[in-house]
Amino acid sequence: MAITIPSAYADGYETARLMEPELAEAYIRHTQIGDPLADAVAADLVHLPSKQVHALLAKVLEDPENLPADAPESLRRFMVEVRVVPEWFDEEVARVASRAFLRNSDLVLAALVGGSIVEGFATLISKSFRIRGRVMASGVRRLKQNGLQLIEQYLPGGMSPLGDGWKLTIRVRLVHAQSRMFIGQSDEWNRERYGLPISAATVLLAGAAFSGRLMQHVATLGGDFSAEEREAYVHVWRYTGLLIGIPPEVLFEDEASAVRTFELGRLCEPPPDEDAIIMANSIVNSAPLVVGINEVEERRKLSRYVYRVSRELIGDSLADAFLFPTHKRQVLPFFRMRGRTKRFLGRAVPSLRQKQDLERFKGLIDFVNLGRLEHSYSLPTALHDEHSSEW
Repeated sequence: MAITIPSAYADGYETARLMEPELAEAYIRHTQIGDPLADAVAADLVHLPSKQVHALLAKVLEDPENLPADAPESLRRFMVEVRVVPEWFDEEVARVASRAFLRNSDLVLAALVGGSIVEGFATLISKSFRIRGRVMASGVRRLKQNGLQLIEQYLPGGMSPLGDGWKLTIRVRLVHAQSRMFIGQSDEWNRERYGLPISAATVLLAGAAFSGRLMQHVATLGGDFSAEEREAYVHVWRYTGLLIGIPPEVLFEDEASAVRTFELGRLCEPPPDEDAIIMANSIVNSAPLVVGINEVEERRKLSRYVYRVSRELIGDSLADAFLFPTHKRQVLPFFRMRGRTKRFLGRAVPSLRQKQDLERFKGLIDFVNLGRLEHSYSLPTALHDEHSSEW
């Protein structure tokens, strides 16, 4: 069956299909596919006031078996699907992932910020973010929301129906649907050139970046995930991917297939443009604000360090495309040595390990503090963030 290739993807697709033609074709086909179930919900909720949307979704996600009488039929169909846990999802495997995540949470967050999120903006998702506006504010919020979703996913029971990770993932899926609708209606988006905004292909690539690819970055930073724990981590993200709207027919199955999906998707995507440069640099420069550093010189110092770590994680070619600053001396060898030393001392001195565990957990909480918006179920109400109600 012939596929429609958005013109921005044409060159990348020709390269990718020489390596894995079936996966490359599936990726390009899904650049024209959104999320029909979630898109229908977004279309029905867009006319409601933000506070009413929050109240409705909060009630529905707390008690999905007893929806309010005025809930739209699209929301009822949506909730029927998301309550189904696939037979292959294993809670015991999820607990293995939870323990490994909590033991390595500082490195997972570092890999997320310096590696996977930055690489994600090498794709057309950067254009969607730039169109919606508030670049620096979006950078801070993006980091905090991704961090919060990560934590809620990997806390014990987080992805069980009614768990906090489950609720947050559904909310992210609906935010994608609402944003896709607004961006798709905008004159700033050229569908013939770019396909659908926040397409199924885009979400697939993000899932692969945050699972298999992130495990590669964690290993580079010196994480101590075992092979079993790496697979467990991807196992949880596989379920998250299904819940967030990745079509089952293209969903990765394990770490190897997630990495392969990431690599083929990146080949299909067009080269980074100005939007990618803007968003990737905004992420790096947002990192100090996320961890509470507001003094100008201290922010600059930490941003310089994050740039160096990121360059070593994503490679010189992509870092150069993002116009990241260059440096001569590598920082990751010392980063890894410092981590190994801390783990050795923690094993040798139990009281020190308890202190390290407490500091690591406190760092998690500080990283994801969204203040009063942390438990919001509101959705965007306009194309541009400055015209939207808080969400």
